[in-house]
Amino acid sequence: MITINSKLKLISGLHIGGSDDSMKIGGVDSPVIKRDVFVNDNGEVGFGEGFDRAINEPYIPGSSLKGKVRSLLEHYFRLIDPLGKGKVVDSSSNFGEKQKRDLIIKLFGESAGENKSANITRVIFRDCFITKDVRKAYIENKINLSEEKAENVIDRKTGTTINGGLRFIERIPSAVEFDFDLTIRTFDGDDKELFENTIKLGLKLLELDTLGGSGSRGYGKVAFSEIKDSLEDLQKKVENGLKKWNW
Repeated sequence: MITINSKLKLISGLHIGGSDDSMKIGGVDSPVIKRDVFVNDNGEVGFGEGFDRAINEPYIPGSSLKGKVRSLLEHYFRLIDPLGKGKVVDSSSNFGEKQKRDLIIKLFGESAGENKSANITRVIFRDCFITKDVRKAYIENKINLSEEKAENVIDRKTGTTINGGLRFIERIPSAVEFDFDLTIRTFDGDDKELFENTIKLGLKLLELDTLGGSGSRGYGKVAFSEIKDSLEDLQKKVENGLKKWNW
């Protein structure tokens, strides 16, 4: 097994949408996903004696990270046919280099279907929760874990806000940190170094792209504390690994 542990820091506000069962007059139009937990005075999560404070805190779903990193790698490896239907890369795909398609399938898996068998997922992206220090600062009323950002829809003729075009988006503020934890399953004969460098390349691409919604409007810039290599260095490591990979 390969593990990658890091801090995921928000450089700009993050919005990953959740559900809101009730309509509130004057409330936000699009809330972020959250979970209910019990915490103690040190910001630790648990149950029982000492964990008597209930809070509703935002988190980053592992599914959001996995889908984004896979998509970024597929595009970076030029495996998406610009004239195709935009579906995920699987064993029925024929666009781009076969070796890179096989690497994506090996890491991210695929479902069984017509003329193809299932491939297990090797890489496990876990949900990311705010760090203990951030949670402690929140319960001490030193920081907020959410903010409301007003956005407009502009009339192109008048240059003013369209009537009813004002909306409020909830997002997690910049500088909030999360614990990031990822595991890669490996078996005999696997090139562990290639697998790890490929995932690190995907995380570096995520730093250069955006996570969550409204990325083109400044949301979703993130940084990983333990991804030290440059994009160019990771690209070289992956390309060299592919030359030696015999699967």
